Amino acid sequence: MLMLLSAIGACQPANNDDESSVDLVPSNDLSAFAATDVQRAEILATVQGVFDALGGDADKLSEVMMPDVTMRSNNIEEDGTVTSSTSTVEGLRDRIVSSGSTMVERMFDSQVMVSGPIATVWTPYDFYTGGEFSHCGIDVVTLLHTQEGWRIMSLDWSRQQPPDCQLHPDGPPQGR
Repeated sequence: MLMLLSAIGACQPANNDDESSVDLVPSNDLSAFAATDVQRAEILATVQGVFDALGGDADKLSEVMMPDVTMRSNNIEEDGTVTSSTSTVEGLRDRIVSSGSTMVERMFDSQVMVSGPIATVWTPYDFYTGGEFSHCGIDVVTLLHTQEGWRIMSLDWSRQQPPDCQLHPDGPPQGR
């Protein structure tokens, strides 16, 4: 026990009187990963491509998603349990084609981060089916920059109801 106490006592902070020493302080500054204006526009256009596909253009999915994209919907049930379900590009395409009503998803206040060939988008959204509000939540999208441009590798989202999520600041979609 004495050996343990003396070993702990020997672990003293380094003397920082030397100006060349570096203080390691955790930082929340992510500005180094902020997308350029061009990257932001390209990345958000790719994500918007999924929303355009939901409006009836199912072929758009293959233009913006990797073939092996992972998609997961995450819900908090009334009893507080969290449920998740996965879907495939083919399943989403089938849903779009067979849907008898128009789906509208709108993102806003999007945060885009880039590091080399990888980007993430964290964005609130609201979702309407056949002109009726369905749900809102957060989309989290991971993209890879390929020779063809930005492509979605994964898409995860929460499905909630206000006040647990925000509606688009422009109000309901017009003309839907």
